[in-house]
Amino acid sequence: MINKFTRSFIGLILFGCMCSCNQGEAYYQFRQIPQNEWSKDQELFFTLDSVTINPKHNYALSIEISHNIGYSYKNLFLYIDHTLQDSILVRDTLECMLVDDLGKWYGSGNGATRQLSVLYKTNQKIDTALHNEVIIRHAMQDLKLKGIEKIGLKIY
Repeated sequence: MINKFTRSFIGLILFGCMCSCNQGEAYYQFRQIPQNEWSKDQELFFTLDSVTINPKHNYALSIEISHNIGYSYKNLFLYIDHTLQDSILVRDTLECMLVDDLGKWYGSGNGATRQLSVLYKTNQKIDTALHNEVIIRHAMQDLKLKGIEKIGLKIY
């Protein structure tokens, strides 16, 4: 027979394990690219929910790229506009390497589809008093960029 102290101790350990495992993403969303052809003027909008964001916490942000092996380039340039710390839109340019010099795809996946996570920012505070939005569009020269299936934003 297990006494009350042992049951409480085991319950506390289980609760601690569940809480520590639940410190994952504060935000994780994907936007589908229609027909796997990303138009140069197509912007992908990610609106953050201030309820899931703690303004005192430092976050890392990554861009999630799902593409197929029919993608023609070894990299992908992105324009990323955001209002995470100010109401004024800030623009960054991010180069995402998808293939190494030997032709090996980065990321994970089997078959024709690959997924890659590219670190965008670290130690980022997010002001929840603002309308937080991240807007992503490709900065490649092609008017229609073929082979990109989904783009995501992960905040953790």
